[in-house]
Amino acid sequence: MWPIFDSTGRGAMTERTRNLTPKNAGADVARSVCPYCAVGCGQLVFHRGNDIISIEGDPGSPISEGHLCPKGAASHELLTHAGRQTRVRYRAPRSREWTDLDLETAMDMVADRV
Repeated sequence: MWPIFDSTGRGAMTERTRNLTPKNAGADVARSVCPYCAVGCGQLVFHRGNDIISIEGDPGSPISEGHLCPKGAASHELLTHAGRQTRVRYRAPRSREWTDLDLETAMDMVADRV
């Protein structure tokens, strides 16, 4: 028996295709600003718990109106890449060695300098 075709094309879809949902479905969203330049384009960060699902342009941003440049569009990779540095590295003045610092110490050092 042939499927019944309608104007939506759902008749030509498989059951699996009909049941697909967007990857952002059910995710929480947070508003953010692109970290790359000083323009301040708005971003929507979709997440479930501590896992970032995707980052998109914010249509409500008066600056970018939902559009992102190639760098901004790569923000998801910036945050989720396996090679991303996740420790605080510090090199003291005139030193040739880098050391790992705990976050509390690093934040205290930044606060002292500000």
